[in-house]
Amino acid sequence: MTAPTPTVSVVVPTRNRPHQVVPCAQSILQNADALEVIFIDQSDDMKTADALAALQDPRLRCVRSELRGVTNGRNLGIDLSQGEIVAFTDDDCRVRTDWVASLARIFATDAQATVVCGRVTVPEGLEKEGFVTGFEPRVREWQDRYPPPDSDWGITANLALRRSVIGRVGPFDPLLGAGGILRSGGEPDFLFRVLRSGLKVVNASEVEVEHLGVRAHGDDSARLLKNYAAGTAAAFLKYVRLGDLDGAAIYLKHLAGCGHLILTNLAHLHRPVGFGYTLAFLSGSVASLRYRVDKKARVYTTS
Repeated sequence: MTAPTPTVSVVVPTRNRPHQVVPCAQSILQNADALEVIFIDQSDDMKTADALAALQDPRLRCVRSELRGVTNGRNLGIDLSQGEIVAFTDDDCRVRTDWVASLARIFATDAQATVVCGRVTVPEGLEKEGFVTGFEPRVREWQDRYPPPDSDWGITANLALRRSVIGRVGPFDPLLGAGGILRSGGEPDFLFRVLRSGLKVVNASEVEVEHLGVRAHGDDSARLLKNYAAGTAAAFLKYVRLGDLDGAAIYLKHLAGCGHLILTNLAHLHRPVGFGYTLAFLSGSVASLRYRVDKKARVYTTS
């Protein structure tokens, strides 16, 4: 039985990208079903806020925040929003005109769906310019089990959740994620907590977002990949410290994957060999030990 269509709020963290936010906002506002669109602006100046103000849509809000990191931005957006569903994308993404309606339809028809991770595509030819993150769903539903470490973990460029799930598993970890102290890992950490609670995650290929955030080949893309490695390590070492066997198993699988990457590349004389990625994974593990883990909330804390 289909439930009434839930209301959907859209939250977008942003920082110092005034030229990206306007086309991003315009693509979201083309979704007539969006209840509200909230940009959490962590920029160093007013250029982003001024650019968004020019759109003059009553559903659009730009909220300035002194906090840094995308997870802090998303958590603030959740607190400020009103929708039964909170959907997230990034400021360098463009959503389809049916994006909000497609998300709402899944939640309306599947009462057990608590998180929906949509497809993230990369425009043809953009990958030639550098590294771009995408997400191609493979398995439709995950519940009472975990995706393999190297695939099917959705990303917040296209992710939506029921507001009620926050009361069950807590917010995004404020120290994880891009721009955070521990650099990355916000998505897998949050999704792990959802799945660890026995809740259902739906990976929906029909819910599509286009990602334009390219990092040039060389130092920029290498730095991004190392951030991913460090953040992922920090995310799952948390559960090693908590004595969570499921989380510890995922951490060890990631660590084993680093070793496999090095051996494979050495055997085929490929460069880069993978030492840099592995060192970043280990450094992220060490860095996370500086911070206490709140055992109840299962998030890192600086206090």
